[in-house]
Amino acid sequence: MISGAYKGWLNNIIAKKHSSNSITFSHDNIYVVPSKSGFLFLFFALLNFVIGINYQNNLILGVSYLMLMLQISALFYGYMNLHGLRIELLDITSNFAGQHNQAKFRITPSSDVFSLNIYHSEFLKLEFQNKHFSTKAHNQVIKLLMDKRGKYQSGKFKIQSSYPFGLVNVWSYLLPDKVFYVYPAPIKCELEIQSTLEADTDTGVKSNRTDSFEDFSSLSKYQKGMSKNRISWRHFAKSQELLVKDYEGEEQSISHVLDFHKVEGSKETKLSKLSYQVIEADKQGHEFALRLPAIYIKMGNGDVHVKACLEALSEC
Repeated sequence: MISGAYKGWLNNIIAKKHSSNSITFSHDNIYVVPSKSGFLFLFFALLNFVIGINYQNNLILGVSYLMLMLQISALFYGYMNLHGLRIELLDITSNFAGQHNQAKFRITPSSDVFSLNIYHSEFLKLEFQNKHFSTKAHNQVIKLLMDKRGKYQSGKFKIQSSYPFGLVNVWSYLLPDKVFYVYPAPIKCELEIQSTLEADTDTGVKSNRTDSFEDFSSLSKYQKGMSKNRISWRHFAKSQELLVKDYEGEEQSISHVLDFHKVEGSKETKLSKLSYQVIEADKQGHEFALRLPAIYIKMGNGDVHVKACLEALSEC
């Protein structure tokens, strides 16, 4: 019970001092203690001191004093190594379960920084370690390996250094407020093309619609969110300019309604199959809607629409 109360008190202190997307290290947010090697080093210094007194050997006493001064100097150098360093979490990218989510940092030292490590307190991670950074700004990426789909808070990052000699442990924390998604891992399945389009209303009323490509009309500049299936790659190869094909008539793509209740399997299997169908429909340049038990995403296409669908699948 005492241990739980202490952890709660410590977490409250950390939350007050470190809750931000960026932090500049100073005397009130850097923590310094001897490392395990440092405590062992102090033990041998004390042992030499006892031996020197017992045998009245000034040389051994001098060695013990030097060891103590080296440990004290390491504490100061370790603190100054991180002092003035600024770290900012730029973004955490979303990705599919079993793949790497990337946490992107900007690191701006006030002077050379040695043996810098960044860890995450909760997620399975591939952190960077023992990095040396000069005084210019650097962008650095940590890869977080997530196995379960869902919406995640960025959580607590620990910035740590063992400089110099590994005799000290110097650390601080960063508690950003960013969120990221882990999408269901896609499971390959058949993408059924529907000949009717479900109306974009909550009533679920369907309207008949013939899916067809009309005659080619003209070329226009590619805008973000347009279907990649309409890009004229032949023109891109010649002019290095992204152009999309326009067709006469309103029907320019096949439409899909991706329905959770029409997919076979367990809940997680259904979500993984729908994740694949969302990606496949986007690759083929089709418009599609997504129906889940608690949400309906209207017909659309493009990167923003795909992202909204994958995020809904992550939270389902």
